[in-house]
Amino acid sequence: MKMRIIFCALAVAGLVATASSAREVTHALGTTEVPDAPERVVVLEFSFVDALAAVDLPPVGIADDNKRERIQPVLRDIIGDEWTSVGTRKTPSLEVIASLQPDLIIADKTRHEAIYETLGQIAPTVVYDSLTGDYGDVLDEAVRIGEAVGRAEEMAQFQKNHEERMAAIRDEVATEIDGREAQFGVINANGLWLHSPQSYVGSLLDYFGFAPVMDATGDDNYGELYQQVTLEQVSELDPGVLILGKSEGEPSLDQDWADEALWQEIDAVQSGNVFDVSSDLWSRSRGMLTAEVTADDIRGISQNLK
Repeated sequence: MKMRIIFCALAVAGLVATASSAREVTHALGTTEVPDAPERVVVLEFSFVDALAAVDLPPVGIADDNKRERIQPVLRDIIGDEWTSVGTRKTPSLEVIASLQPDLIIADKTRHEAIYETLGQIAPTVVYDSLTGDYGDVLDEAVRIGEAVGRAEEMAQFQKNHEERMAAIRDEVATEIDGREAQFGVINANGLWLHSPQSYVGSLLDYFGFAPVMDATGDDNYGELYQQVTLEQVSELDPGVLILGKSEGEPSLDQDWADEALWQEIDAVQSGNVFDVSSDLWSRSRGMLTAEVTADDIRGISQNLK
């Protein structure tokens, strides 16, 4: 009932976007009429923040998981710090979103399909696949977002420069990486989740010349892309390079595993090829600007491979 009152109030005030000066935008859940040059954009995934930053369009609202620090510095340097948090990516606050009077909402297919119709009552809503997309999907969807916000030319120029920056680092690390097997996973006190070759990070490692450790699943659903595993399963995979995404200052299982024989026998552990990185950057951000920062990490890893 409260949300119905909010929607009615917005409509009466003339704040819900209309079809005037709008164009049709095709997205993962259909077609939406979007204003030609939206200015008040709410985004419900971090990769969408990245895409807007690429064309210098600060969002007014971000589903930042109520942790503003999860928006990476490379993005905050462009968009500033004036956005309003609309809650978590999994369950954003519809009331807060409505209060921001957006003229466009960008949502994730996996997380927000169930509330797509409701979001559409607040403002024109377009939906893309961030959570289960790979690096190539990020690039493709950034093009679509650039078109949706009326900044296609700016996005094209950014992507040209982005491709050059990424390729330069790929060439720089090619000799050191040279097809070595590498596995990325996010680890905390509750478990270890390995990212498959089809995930965003898996595809990024492939881009830089690492070979996969896990088999491709043939499926892109969330549970297949991000698999929780035991120490025994990691030992069976026996990666030569293990990259662990961690949250700064939080405990993680590898600290408990340090004295376990199975852990000590893993190739990456024996050879000193276990590397700690930021899970917020590597796993959650899934964008282009943040991919360039991740590429800097990969450069550092390549220089320290044994």
